Amino acid sequence: MSTTPICPCDAVSTPISNLPGLSQISFRAGDFNSFRRALLTPLQAPPGQPPLEQSLTAWKSGVGASPAVIDLAVMMVEWWAYLADILTFYNERIANEDYLRTAMLPETPAALIRLLGYRPRPAIGATGTLAALVAPSVYPTQTVTLPAGLQFQSKPGPGGPPQTFELSAATPIGLPDQVPAVPPGVLVEPGGNTLLLQGSVTSVSQGAVLLLGTRDDTTAPTMILLTAAPSVQPVAGGGRQTQLTFSVAAGALPALTAENARLRRANQSAALWTVNGSAIDSTGTVIQLAGLARQIRPGDWLAFTAPGQTSQLVKVQSIQDVLGDASATGSPTPPPPLRPWEILLGFGVTTNSNPIPVLHTQLTLQSSISALGNVQTSVSVLFGWVEIGTLVDQPPALWDGVSTSLQAVPPAAFPQAAPEAVLLQDSNGNGAYGTPAIASDGSLSVTWPLEIASLSPKFQPPIAILFNLLQVTCGKTVANEIVGSGNATLAGQSFTLANSPVTYLASGSSYASTIAITVNGQPWTEAASFYGQPANAHVFVTWEDANQVTHLDFGDGVNGARLPTGANNVVATYRFGAGVASPPAGKLTVIGQAYPGLKSLLNPVAAGGGSDADPASLLKTLAPRSVLTFGRAVSVFDYQAIAAAAPGVTMASVVWSWDQDNQQAAITIYVAGQNVAASVQTLLTASGDPNRPVSVQPATSLTVTLAISLIVTAGMDTATIIAGVQTALGDPQAGLFSPAGIGIGQGLFDSTIEAKVLAVSGVVAIQSSRFSVNGVVDPGPLHIPGEGNYYSLASGFLPTIGGTQ
Repeated sequence: MSTTPICPCDAVSTPISNLPGLSQISFRAGDFNSFRRALLTPLQAPPGQPPLEQSLTAWKSGVGASPAVIDLAVMMVEWWAYLADILTFYNERIANEDYLRTAMLPETPAALIRLLGYRPRPAIGATGTLAALVAPSVYPTQTVTLPAGLQFQSKPGPGGPPQTFELSAATPIGLPDQVPAVPPGVLVEPGGNTLLLQGSVTSVSQGAVLLLGTRDDTTAPTMILLTAAPSVQPVAGGGRQTQLTFSVAAGALPALTAENARLRRANQSAALWTVNGSAIDSTGTVIQLAGLARQIRPGDWLAFTAPGQTSQLVKVQSIQDVLGDASATGSPTPPPPLRPWEILLGFGVTTNSNPIPVLHTQLTLQSSISALGNVQTSVSVLFGWVEIGTLVDQPPALWDGVSTSLQAVPPAAFPQAAPEAVLLQDSNGNGAYGTPAIASDGSLSVTWPLEIASLSPKFQPPIAILFNLLQVTCGKTVANEIVGSGNATLAGQSFTLANSPVTYLASGSSYASTIAITVNGQPWTEAASFYGQPANAHVFVTWEDANQVTHLDFGDGVNGARLPTGANNVVATYRFGAGVASPPAGKLTVIGQAYPGLKSLLNPVAAGGGSDADPASLLKTLAPRSVLTFGRAVSVFDYQAIAAAAPGVTMASVVWSWDQDNQQAAITIYVAGQNVAASVQTLLTASGDPNRPVSVQPATSLTVTLAISLIVTAGMDTATIIAGVQTALGDPQAGLFSPAGIGIGQGLFDSTIEAKVLAVSGVVAIQSSRFSVNGVVDPGPLHIPGEGNYYSLASGFLPTIGGTQ
């Protein structure tokens, strides 16, 4: 046989080599080319021996050979090479499917981990809290009990189906169903300089001196000076109010509310005695007025003002009428001895032997005004204070949930006994859930869940406090579905449920199914496995296949009882519908089944806590780690595996930390998911080392805004290209920013984003891109969220087309 190559494309096969840690293993002995070459190459005999393949010596494949001989010979060899190629291809695929790391078919990991006794986490149904508003026919002392299983539906988005939620337990509702509330009133904002009065006030003008104080006069008022003309403004909802801009003339501005404050102006004024002598004595506390002011009483407040001088507010201690000398002679002469009637009439202030007696008011003050002695000729004394209008608190400030309590807006009032929980909804539709406490003064404060330090964004008053709370869970009930017929002659019968995914609900740190099975009308119990079950135990075991279809397995008469024979005697009642997708706030408001007394629903807080079934990619990691934990946590990987498998957890990350109090190593676990930190803490406290402190903290989502401009292939559908980029980055299962694509604390390179985008069909190049975190541009090229934080792509991400090529 010729030694020339049969075909220039023939290649020499390489030896099989599999290094540790590969995502695929090599198991093929060869492919079509190598098998063809081997078949067309005769076996070589040892030196001095005849060829081992005599039948091939007559084959000619070189120049001059008969085409018919070449075609027939090569065709027969290629048939065998083709068969060998197919067999070795499937052998290699089968070998890869035997191992978790190398398996490619989505159903393979689930089948493999069943051998380990590990059950993948099924789809968990979301939970939510709604607020019920009662119908007008319900009177104040009446309650209406809504039955368990009452259905509610979400308002779906365009093209999407509604989701069904059901009431978890019978719940009474009544009045009050909602109470409007605001933070405590503030007359003047801290650091502010404006006051508000009801209506249009025209009795004051710029430069007016006013007194602002408490209505009961328990504290000294503050003297203020209007620095601008009053401004009349419209009020939302109708009406007008007047804004006064002021500066503090004397005193300190107290913390007041409109309810306990009053604003006054002086309707009278007086001058000091300045004809001769001094109107202010050396102590600054005895004052002579130019005339009589009998409207002034002891205890009254007087304002002393003078141009260019600091005004003073002083309280009157006593008052009396005295005679003064109104003569205006030049230099005074020494007075002669006073006669008895002069002493009686108080002529001690005369400086002239021919006085002009004038009766006027002398005031004794509680504090000195000696500083005004040099300008007493221009001093004005203001008194006779009258209110100038009804004060109004400043518009309620945004509420952070922690700095102040809330007060009911009259005439509404909070109930005397606080319920276990309330929902809050502000005027912008933002909502929150918390535990209320009602103080003796009727104000309400709220304690927030672990994940909430303060409200963000802050709430815009007025805030509705909602009391009739309904705990609902995702899933629609299917009642009395016939799943099959029992046959006592068959061991280990198995059936499937018609609807999927079956609803599983979080139960503490684990989850429970909603499946109830009856056989011949008698209930059977769901068990985790048949291991250790008596032969007569009426139990069944459930599991989900790769398509999330739920299977019901029954015993074989050795471990668990066999099903009794009967026609359609196996009946299931269950709920279906689960997953991480849940309606946003404000959308779960449709009453699926009308009920007397129930008027409407409010949904200020989005439902959450649901999770999709564990994908195959996650099973490859969680299943082996779960086997290594043996139900307890030792290494950080054990803690992460247990936390990640908890209901509602979408991501988990574990880091070593230091316990300063106990001076020892500790573990901090960050978890993503709605209100899951407390349940994971309980789970890990029970599973972990009791001598190692464990802290579970909610991970913080950092919202990433991407601005990407693309150059795309000319002629291709741009909408399809944009949708492909959105999927590559934002798909909740496989996108770059999904839990499977990026973890807690994981950094992200710009090149990683670019590689994902450029892999989309039709994208030629990236013209420009900008990466922003919580509204702040991060220039990169490496973006690091920090410990306990993770990146999430902002909803509505939309790349733009910058050009074609």
